[in-house]
Amino acid sequence: MSWSSIKTEGIVLTVVPVREADRAYNILTPTHGKLEIIGRGAQKGLAKLASHLEPFAVVDVEIIRGQHSTTVISVDRQFTFKKISNELSTRLLAQSSLILLNRYTHELTDDQASYQDLVDWLSFLNVGRDFSATRSTFLLGAFLLKLMKRSGYDVELVNCLACRNEIAPSDFRWHAGKGGLVCSDCVSADKEEWFTARNIEDDVIKLLRFARDSRYEDLIRLALSGVHMESFANMVHDLVSFHLPGRYDRPFWEGILADVELEFQPESV
Repeated sequence: MSWSSIKTEGIVLTVVPVREADRAYNILTPTHGKLEIIGRGAQKGLAKLASHLEPFAVVDVEIIRGQHSTTVISVDRQFTFKKISNELSTRLLAQSSLILLNRYTHELTDDQASYQDLVDWLSFLNVGRDFSATRSTFLLGAFLLKLMKRSGYDVELVNCLACRNEIAPSDFRWHAGKGGLVCSDCVSADKEEWFTARNIEDDVIKLLRFARDSRYEDLIRLALSGVHMESFANMVHDLVSFHLPGRYDRPFWEGILADVELEFQPESV
């Protein structure tokens, strides 16, 4: 892609100090995908651009691409999701989602759906609710399942991975490495192929389906069982570890718990 300068709106995903005075920003845009840009002098106290280039806001940016880096030359803040910062749990949840989205979004990949989904997600969080650690884990797991679906790594939760017939209740096994459910008949017919498939409860599969396919507003109305949520969290962790590019050796919910002791630990597959 060759261009000297562009204007676009975007949302800051991450901010990292660079050298003594600069900052590197990863910004998700609706028309140019993810961009990595440099804010010259952004660490200085009087920097004009830095105050606008913060997460939880939609900004209009003008950037220019040089030989070695892309530099921001102007910023206007269009809209701020102010209420996200009102509650610590909501802020941690939003920060975790931006970090994860940045990790699994490639540069310069045009994906308007991902951008709109991020706007919808931040708008949902902008109500300023206080979420429990369990609810936050469920919401962030749903965010990741939706991200996987958009990225072409959708999980098979209805039909058998092998024979493609519809799964019957309590007549299936779970295989994170292959990305979904396999019926008991196929497991019996090829035990070597499916030897790592494991039992999982119907209610946990229902949680996965509901989290992936429902609106975020609907996810806060569902009563959550601690036992089922532990399985849900570990299954999402395994799916991300197997199917999304990059190293992911820490549980996805770690960031939203801050200094709180982890409720769940990832299982080995």
